[in-house]
Amino acid sequence: MAAVLLGGNSYDRGAGGGGSQYSPRESSTLDSEFIQEQSKSFFSEWKPVWCTGWHPGVLACATSAVVVLFINVGLATYAATNPENQMGRGVRTLYSGSCDKSKTIGLWSHLGINALSTLLLSGSNYTQQWLAAPTRSEIDAAHARRRWVDIGVPSVRNLFWIKPERTLLWIAIGLTSIPLHLLYNSAVFTSLGVNSFAVTVVTSDHFEPGAYSNLTEGMSDWGESWNPPKRYNANSSAYKDLNPSECMKLYNTDYVSSYGNLFLITQHSSNTTHNNTLLDMTYVVGYQLSSNSWLCSDYLVGDIGRVPAAPCNPSKLISKVISGLPWSIKLATGEEVEIRGCKSERTAEKCKVQFSLEIMMVVICCNLVKACCMVIAVIRSREPTLVTLGDAVDSFLRVPDPTTMGICFADRQFIKREWRHGWKTGPRQWKQERAKRWWTSVSKTRWIICNFFCLIIVIAAGVSLRLGLDHEGKYWNTDFKSIISQFWADSIINITQVILLVNLPQTILSFLYLTYNSLFTCMLMGHEWSLFSHSHRTLRVTSPRSGQRSTYWLQMPYTYAIPLMALSALLHWLTSQSLFLVLIERLGLSEEGTLPMLPGLGYSCIAIIFVLTLGILALVTAAWVGSKQFSAEITTVGSCSAAISAACHASESHPEEIVGKKIRWGDVGSTPYLGIRHLTFSSEEGVRKPVFGETYLGSRLEKE
Repeated sequence: MAAVLLGGNSYDRGAGGGGSQYSPRESSTLDSEFIQEQSKSFFSEWKPVWCTGWHPGVLACATSAVVVLFINVGLATYAATNPENQMGRGVRTLYSGSCDKSKTIGLWSHLGINALSTLLLSGSNYTQQWLAAPTRSEIDAAHARRRWVDIGVPSVRNLFWIKPERTLLWIAIGLTSIPLHLLYNSAVFTSLGVNSFAVTVVTSDHFEPGAYSNLTEGMSDWGESWNPPKRYNANSSAYKDLNPSECMKLYNTDYVSSYGNLFLITQHSSNTTHNNTLLDMTYVVGYQLSSNSWLCSDYLVGDIGRVPAAPCNPSKLISKVISGLPWSIKLATGEEVEIRGCKSERTAEKCKVQFSLEIMMVVICCNLVKACCMVIAVIRSREPTLVTLGDAVDSFLRVPDPTTMGICFADRQFIKREWRHGWKTGPRQWKQERAKRWWTSVSKTRWIICNFFCLIIVIAAGVSLRLGLDHEGKYWNTDFKSIISQFWADSIINITQVILLVNLPQTILSFLYLTYNSLFTCMLMGHEWSLFSHSHRTLRVTSPRSGQRSTYWLQMPYTYAIPLMALSALLHWLTSQSLFLVLIERLGLSEEGTLPMLPGLGYSCIAIIFVLTLGILALVTAAWVGSKQFSAEITTVGSCSAAISAACHASESHPEEIVGKKIRWGDVGSTPYLGIRHLTFSSEEGVRKPVFGETYLGSRLEKE
């Protein structure tokens, strides 16, 4: 989780909220009395409650959510009120013009959106982790029923044991994240102006005085837009001379945005082979299926919709022309002519950056609910919770839990298999010869879920890359911003379907971040736990007393939290560039001839490659970190509250005094009343590591 300030040193975490001699109801009463006493101390010291314990962290998350809310409202207000922004169907046009510039604006806009989205996601995770953290009385209630809760990690299990108000806040924050990640990236999108154009085959002397064709006799009354020769004569300076290979490269694309009408010039003149200077002509509608198929000789120029006998592959034809082979076009008459050059009409690009007010309103509503829940969490919550491992150890050492007494060797597996069912146990031998690895502190379920989401991202990126390469035929292009994208506008008609499809990976990435965060939190908690078996250490708690350390994060240090947030933001941004919504504006031959816009799905091979690489890197990194060895031999408690509690039955007569000192877990010698060695925390110097084969104290619990 994001490393956010937790500091403060006056707010107690309720270490005595439930004790060995109290029932859950009595424990709850003691908690209330304890909170009242603490509140009095706050007022006497004139220190606000939100400046103590875990409150500053949640307050920082709430502040960040409010800041993001103001930014979103500001953007929506600017888009709605600026008179320069054109409006249509709830969509504002923020920019219209160069396609390169619109891509750049879109790229940086999505970078900002994903930074804000990651801030909301990390803040939500932080707040949810605190909301799900149990109080001591809630832990005692669970242990009394032989159940356990999670300490120090994000948890769904705890929702069944915490107060309903915190559960509802947790659910509300989680539910508002789903529509936010499904829509946020599509609030800003680009539209591509695709030109319709005429392809006209002419002889080499067509542009000389006296050019004639019976094909244009019936077009004499047509406007310039539908009469290519007439349009050329009106503005010949707009046309650019090209050789065959240059011409094919420009028009071998699914869309043509900066060029219009095209003249194909043959090798022949009208007085040698043909009586007409204009030999054939067809119109290519802006973005129609296989709009570049006219490049192939097997397609009749005069009948662009005809299905050829053999499939057309313009890319192969281009490579042949570049190597020096001739380019031939088959006319409607069946005659083949060789093309020696072209004249292409230069047109102004009409790409746009657009802003959806409807989508942004949904985002703002979710953002508002999320911010309100965080503020309520800060204002309403007064009950101390055990947020970190140090909080739990402090509480269990001060007031030991009778339900876990006598099972000092208990690990998470023992709690799940034996303690939970109340089975009979006794003294047991220590069978751990060496320190275990980090991955053992994570449950199999967490490993499976995290790897599942990682594999989904890797497989989806691999499949998308293969589809992209089938179209583009190459991995890289000259510029990240100038990658050609493919659109399936004919198969996807509903814009809502496109929005959900392109943002589905964003939602999967959000779940990946949460599970990946949880995975590393568990491993780092296991590492911190093992350090207590290596040497004497002070407790790291949210509300430190004398001799204890304050913590400025939950369970994950800055050195892990910040890179993880950066990785999440980068993956979200790259995914927004891998699959994205684009509107295709099909421009007619005339200025008034714009056809209805089509929603399209765009992709970028370069961005997909980076997503694939980072997805594989995430898998490898998790495996590498998990293979690290703990600092010393110790019980593998994970986040299990009962296993942590079992290790906190100190031998000292006044265990509450040792929590303010440096403590170590290990073999503290034989117990005076049973003569069996004991494993626990102690501030004394004689603590040693558990001895392989040595018998340690167990309990004599009968099956309930």
